[in-house]
Amino acid sequence: ERRRIGQDLHDGLGQHLSGMELMVQALAHKLDFENKEDAAQASRISDHLREAIRQTKSLARGLSPVELQANGLMSALQELAVNVREIFRANVSFEARTPVLLEDNARATHLFRIAQEALSNAVKHGGATDVRIEIERTPTEIILSVVDNGHGFSPGQSSGGMGLRIMEYRSSMIGGEVTVQTAPDYGTKVICTAPVSQ
Repeated sequence: ERRRIGQDLHDGLGQHLSGMELMVQALAHKLDFENKEDAAQASRISDHLREAIRQTKSLARGLSPVELQANGLMSALQELAVNVREIFRANVSFEARTPVLLEDNARATHLFRIAQEALSNAVKHGGATDVRIEIERTPTEIILSVVDNGHGFSPGQSSGGMGLRIMEYRSSMIGGEVTVQTAPDYGTKVICTAPVSQ
């Protein structure tokens, strides 16, 4: 149901707003020769529509972050790396030595959310300037890692952290486990290992 709503937002409302933006841009161009004040107002409306489109796409992505194709998880992780790099000005990279294809969308979504949480913790709380997302697949397991150069922490500090509990819960939902390797001034490595299928 989340996927359906996400697709409706993206393909329905999103496309409708995009069409409106193009119409307003054409109107602003026409008004530019007739009334500069009205043209400026039309241009401001176009800006608001563009922001509405951005928010609609963000909502759609939040509801259904991983595309249904087998390579959807890889695409979503690559896009996550790019978005965080642009927003936080951190060096965020994504690496998969070989293609990791996963048909199970629910499984892929849990793995994506774990990576998203680990990445958010790295840049927001860990002060990391360099983060690497890695994913690989063996015949039986998916191994997802998020490695950062942040200030790290003592393992006891994380025991009550909501972020870690969320990652552990999500991994348990797909029969996997999360381990955290960290130390003060060392950085942090979050590893999620999950079976390919249950």
